[in-house]
Amino acid sequence: MKRLTTVAAAGIITASAALGTTTARAGLMSVRPVLIQVPAPGAVATLTLGNLGDRRTTLQVRLFRWTQRNGRDVLSPTRTVVASPPLLRIAPKRDSVIRIVRVSKQPVKGEESYRLVVDEIPERKKVRGMGVIIAVRYSIPVFFFEPGTSRPKISWAARRRGRSLILTARNAGGRYERIVGLRISSGGRTQTITKGLAGYVLGNSARQWRLRVKIPVRGTITVKGTGVHGRFAARIPVR
Repeated sequence: MKRLTTVAAAGIITASAALGTTTARAGLMSVRPVLIQVPAPGAVATLTLGNLGDRRTTLQVRLFRWTQRNGRDVLSPTRTVVASPPLLRIAPKRDSVIRIVRVSKQPVKGEESYRLVVDEIPERKKVRGMGVIIAVRYSIPVFFFEPGTSRPKISWAARRRGRSLILTARNAGGRYERIVGLRISSGGRTQTITKGLAGYVLGNSARQWRLRVKIPVRGTITVKGTGVHGRFAARIPVR
């Protein structure tokens, strides 16, 4: 039976960005850079996609406004920023450049966040000739920001919900926070939530994680990890 399986490569790319690298590889494609930041009054950035394989690759490119609502990421259509070309074919062992342009005439206030989503489109002859096709999706963070925007300022909260723990990070700063290596500790024991990227907390927004706790949790926990400006540890009550 033939079927099409889509694998999201966003974790690979954003984790690479969190570790400070400039190029990510997923399957037979390379992406550089893995995180795009454009300070005002700049309005243009570029992204290079490389085909590492032996066959031509067809890619669809789209841009979405990226916000957070009720602790979750939300992607919405946008006309403020465009990507060109929207469809491209890359020959084997060759690169192609995507231009990202903020076309709005309104100046950036604070920070605007977007996601550049690149989808691999399998060729029909491949689908007919193979049982399983893996189409890779790349999701690259794009930020346009006003110089002087306040740095991230995170506060944490935790509450029980059944057998789960809801962990919330609220960012009172204007710029994003990127959290890597998230862990919680209680009663002398530590549980690793993610070894790599846990997620982003956008400026003036909140991000939630629903955790299956494997350690005894009493009145308080300590949340640890690494952010944009270094390591952090926050001791918070569990409600």
